[in-house]
Amino acid sequence: MLRKALLVAGMLSVTAAAQAAEPGKFFSDGKAGFDLRYRFETVDQDGILEEAEASTLRMRMTLSSGVVAGFSGVAEVDDVETVFSDDYNSTRNGKTQYPQVADPTGFDLNQLYVQYAGLPKTVVRLGRQRIKLDNERFIGGVAWRQNEQTFDAFLVENKGLSKTTLTYGYIDEVRRIFGPDDGSPPASLDAAAHVLNARVAGLPIGNFTAYDYYLDIETQPQLASNTVGMRLDGSRKITPTASFTYALEYARQTDVGDNPAQIDAYYSLLEIGAKVGAVGVNAGYEVLSGEAGTYSATLNPAFQTPLATLHKFQGWADKFLTTPSAGIRDYYL
Repeated sequence: MLRKALLVAGMLSVTAAAQAAEPGKFFSDGKAGFDLRYRFETVDQDGILEEAEASTLRMRMTLSSGVVAGFSGVAEVDDVETVFSDDYNSTRNGKTQYPQVADPTGFDLNQLYVQYAGLPKTVVRLGRQRIKLDNERFIGGVAWRQNEQTFDAFLVENKGLSKTTLTYGYIDEVRRIFGPDDGSPPASLDAAAHVLNARVAGLPIGNFTAYDYYLDIETQPQLASNTVGMRLDGSRKITPTASFTYALEYARQTDVGDNPAQIDAYYSLLEIGAKVGAVGVNAGYEVLSGEAGTYSATLNPAFQTPLATLHKFQGWADKFLTTPSAGIRDYYL
């Protein structure tokens, strides 16, 4: 399993760094950070008698090493606790009389990775880490929630071509927002996922991205899919303080692995906006296609985005974390 390989490779990397010149810099040039984040969220939901009040505090400590022979490392832990009020369904506390607020309590290893930056304009990272691509519509960290989504993965990022960022990742496990304790929904997903993203910035027409996300979700095969798409976004100045913004995106999705559904779905986005100083407005039309009819949870033919920062899309109500089988057409301002 990749998780064992991650540990072995990480130990070998740290050993190599320690044997290099000036090994003391690995620790003496390190940094420590401490962060506190308090959140209060209330939910009044039709069909549930009680109103949820989630008052939570996340404590985060981050340790970053110095760089020796191109190697460095990061370790980060989180602890989420309730303060003042815990009248909510965290998905783990059993308080189903309240609406769900997916901020379960517990201590979690959020990140632990070794990074090598000794190659020209290339960074190689191995271990538990954040992965955020483009606007996080497909791969993201769900930073809105107290327990962030991170990935046990191997990641390579190269900027050797002018204005171009090439990213490849292999994801072995998804550490979801519902952890750290096991339960339903599951705290983690086993995967054999390949993530490929190529972004070219500063073209005359804007920033262009092409991507291929092959997500073989082994523990939830109904989410296994391959998504191939492209995105164009950018802005144009109208006056020295005003600009016009735009985004276009299209993708196709098919089933892979042991997915029992036959999927041939598409995603499309059109977004335009304007910004004056620090104030902006956007209008958009987004489609995640599906099919008419009734389907079970494991035979859903609609376009899915299981590793996205889902809370950013289709509003704050969190009603479309799984796309309904008939799909979604979303108009927003």
